[in-house]
Amino acid sequence: MQGSYKTAPWRPLSTAVHGVSNDAAREMSELLGLVGFAFVGSITPGPNNTLLWASGIRFGFRRTARHVVGTAVGMGALVLAVAGGIGVLFRAVPGADLALKVIGSAYLIYLAFRIARSHGSDRTVVSRPLGILNGAAFQFANPKAWLFALAAVGTFLPPGLAPVAAALTVAATSAVIILGTAAVWAAGGATLNRIVDDGRAQRAVSIALALVLAASVAFIWI
Repeated sequence: MQGSYKTAPWRPLSTAVHGVSNDAAREMSELLGLVGFAFVGSITPGPNNTLLWASGIRFGFRRTARHVVGTAVGMGALVLAVAGGIGVLFRAVPGADLALKVIGSAYLIYLAFRIARSHGSDRTVVSRPLGILNGAAFQFANPKAWLFALAAVGTFLPPGLAPVAAALTVAATSAVIILGTAAVWAAGGATLNRIVDDGRAQRAVSIALALVLAASVAFIWI
């Protein structure tokens, strides 16, 4: 008796396994790309790292630790917000990308100017350590953070995952990497304060950081 079931085309097992391995390799490559992007984007000078560095100098790493956590949490939340639709609305506004780049560039130059005028542990950069909530909220007012989130969501959302899972993957990966790079900047500031007591040396370091921060404006326009 002939049944009505249709037999699927036969495919060699080696071909099926090869297809699965290709998918896994592609997903791993995309994840490594996101990790590299998050590391470069978060380790370079910017508003977050400037505040973390200054807070580490003035208050030490332990009191700056909550600011470190808040930075990572806030960036993860911002990536989720952009993936949830804010990014689409933002890109729909004519000239929004250009305006954000101009504002971000101006803010970085402003921070560089303040750092150049500071004296290592001077109050002109930061007057008190930020907590987790304030550190997280700062990301939504940080132009560089917005540029980071828009680029991360626009480039690295895994196409093979459901939208929510893809957004969580990008947000969680970014937050973990940023937690590490933020800690590096805070620890660097705290270490500098311990090993460099001379006011002239601290001022020289401040000027060097200010120059690097001003030069980082070029990355916004690449």
